[in-house]
Amino acid sequence: MSSANQIWVRHRRNWLVLLVVPLVAAWIGSPCRAGAGVQKSTLVSVIHGAVNGVCLERNGHRLVIYGDPQRRWKTADMVLFTHGRRDVAWAGRSLVQDGAQCVVPATEAERFTGVEKFWTEFWEKRFHDYDQQSTKVLAAPLRVDRTVREGDVIQWQDLTMQVLDTPGYTRGAVSYFVQVDGIKYGFVGDLICGDGQLLDLYSLQDGVAEAKIGGYHGYAGRMGQLIESLRKVAEQEPNILVPARGPVIEQPQAAIKRLIERLQAAYSNYLSVSAGRWYFRDRYDVLASRVLGDPAKVEWMPYARTIEKSPPDWIVPIDNARLLISQDRSGFLIDCGSQAIFNHVQKLRDSGRLTSVEGFFITHYHDDHTNWVNEFLDAYSCPAYVTPCMEDVLRHPGAYRLPAMTAKPITRLKAVPDGHRMRWKEFALTFYDYPGQSIYHDALLVEKDGGEKIFFIGDSFTPSGIDDYCLQNRNFLRDGMGYFYCLDHLKNKIPPEALLINEHVLEPFRFDSGQISHMAKALEQRRAVLTDLFPWDDANYGIDEQWARMYPYGQEAAPGQRAEVAVRLLNHSAKRTTFTTQLNVPAGFESEPRTQTVTANPRQEVEARFQVRVPDLPSGSVYVVTADIQFGPWDLRQWCEGLIKTARRE
Repeated sequence: MSSANQIWVRHRRNWLVLLVVPLVAAWIGSPCRAGAGVQKSTLVSVIHGAVNGVCLERNGHRLVIYGDPQRRWKTADMVLFTHGRRDVAWAGRSLVQDGAQCVVPATEAERFTGVEKFWTEFWEKRFHDYDQQSTKVLAAPLRVDRTVREGDVIQWQDLTMQVLDTPGYTRGAVSYFVQVDGIKYGFVGDLICGDGQLLDLYSLQDGVAEAKIGGYHGYAGRMGQLIESLRKVAEQEPNILVPARGPVIEQPQAAIKRLIERLQAAYSNYLSVSAGRWYFRDRYDVLASRVLGDPAKVEWMPYARTIEKSPPDWIVPIDNARLLISQDRSGFLIDCGSQAIFNHVQKLRDSGRLTSVEGFFITHYHDDHTNWVNEFLDAYSCPAYVTPCMEDVLRHPGAYRLPAMTAKPITRLKAVPDGHRMRWKEFALTFYDYPGQSIYHDALLVEKDGGEKIFFIGDSFTPSGIDDYCLQNRNFLRDGMGYFYCLDHLKNKIPPEALLINEHVLEPFRFDSGQISHMAKALEQRRAVLTDLFPWDDANYGIDEQWARMYPYGQEAAPGQRAEVAVRLLNHSAKRTTFTTQLNVPAGFESEPRTQTVTANPRQEVEARFQVRVPDLPSGSVYVVTADIQFGPWDLRQWCEGLIKTARRE
C-alpha cells in the first residue's frame, strides 16, 4: 500500500476525529493527499465519507456534486450526478427529495427513472444473461430534472460548469469542470480513485463492438473508453480532481498517467494468456490496439504445442458436449445444454451405435452446459455426477447472481468428493473440483485401459490460455485457488501425457511445462499489477463482484411471510476482519435485525442473517433489498442486492 493510501486508511479509521475537526479553508481533512498541497478555494467544500460530497457556495446558495454523505447541507439549488450507480447516487437522494434540481448524464437517465421496470424485467433476465453489466442500479427511482452531455454548460450564479463525456467506469458517465478563484476543479465520478488507482475492474466488463465481441467475453471491455476519458480529463488541465470516492487528487496529470500505465499493464497481461484468443483470433489484435495502441506490446503465449486433429473414436463430439462410448456401446455423457445435443444422443441410440446411457457429468453451471440436463435425465435414468462445489448452484440457480445461469433447478445429482475415483466399463474416472472458468466448476479425468488419458476441463482452458474473460465468473488471484490451483493441479496431479478437452474446442490439446509455467508467471505478475491498481488490501476485492452477495439472490414471499436473507461476505483480506452489515428494505418491509456484525478469518466466507417481513402488497411485484457494508476503512452503501417477489397469499 502506498504511503498516501496508508494516510487515507488512518484518517478513515479516525472518522470521529474528522467530525469535530473544523473546516479549515472550508475543507475537511482529505483522507489522503496525492500532491504536495495545492491552494484551494474557500468557496469549495468537500466532505469525505462513503462518497465524497462537494459543495460550491455562492451568495447564500449551494450547488452540490455527488451528494451530502453526512447530511450537513440541508438545501441546495441542484445536485450534479456523474453516473447512475446506487452506491454513489444514494448520497444525493435526500437533497433531491427536498427540492434540489437533479442533473444526470443524458445516456444514463434511465438508470435513475426507469428502475422499477428494470428490476421487474431483471427477475427473468438475470437468467441467460450475457451482457454482464453491474447490477448496482438504483433500488428506487429518483426524479430527474435535467440531462447533460458533452458540450453542455451549467450556469449557476456567476460560475460556468462545463460537461465532458467520460465513459468507462459506466457506459454513459460524465465529468464536470469549473474554475473557482482561478483554480480549475474536475469532478470525475469513479473514473479514478486516488493516486493512479481504480475501484475495480469488473464494472468495466462490456462488449467491444469493433472486435465483434459481446459482453460476456469482454474482459474489462470499456478499458479503452476509460483510458480515452482519462486523457480527455488531462487535456482539461485541472488543478484538482475530486472523484466520487477516495482522496482528493492534487497532482492530476501524474495520477492519470500512473493509472493509464497500470491499466495497460493489467490488460496486456490479461491478453497474453487469454483463452479468448483461440476463439476470436485476429480480433484480439483489435482489443490490444484499443487499449495499448500496438498488439506487438503483448507477450502472447504460443498456442498449445500438441494439437490432435480429432478426439479418439470412443469420444463423440456433440456441439459443446462429449459422449463417451464403451466397447459394449453404452454411453457416459458430459454436459447437455441444448435440445440439439439431446436429439443427437437420441439419433445415436436409434441408429444402434449407442444402446444406453449409464452416467452423466456436469462440468459447470452455465446454461449452455446445463439447460437440457433435466430433459436428458427424464429420458435416461442415470446418475448425474458433480463434485460438492457444484451442487448448490445447480440445485438452486435462482439463489445466485452469476453469468449465463440456467433457470432450471437440477436436483437429481450424485455429489462425489474431490478426487473420487470409480470404474465405468474399461475406463477409470476421477472427479475433481476445478475452479477454472468459474469458482463453480469441476473436471473429469478419463483413463482408458491400456490407452488414452483425457482430461475434460469444461471451459477452463483453450490452446491459447486461461478462460477468465468474464470477470463476473469469479476467478480468484490467490495461491491454492482459481487458476493458480488449476495450473498446479494440471502440473502435479494429471498425467503429463493426458490430452485436454474443452467442449467448445474440437481438437484435444496439451500444454507443455513451459506453457504451464508461463501462465503461472503471468498470474503472479497480474496479482502484483492489480495490487497497485486497486485501493483494497487484497486485489481479489477488485475482480470479485460477489465477495459480498445476498443468498438467496431471488426468492418469492407472500404477504405476512418472513423471508430469510443472508449477506454472505468473503474475507479476501490476509487478516481477521469484522464486517458490519445493515439491511435496507423497501417502504413497508421490516428487517429483523437491522444490523449484524460478523467476523471472518482470512479467506473465510461468513454470513450475516436477517429476516424480512413482507407487507400486504399485490402479488407479482419485484422489490429490491440492499445491504450497506462496513469493514476496516471501507463504508460501502447499498453495495449488494437481493430480490423479493411477492407471491399469492396461501
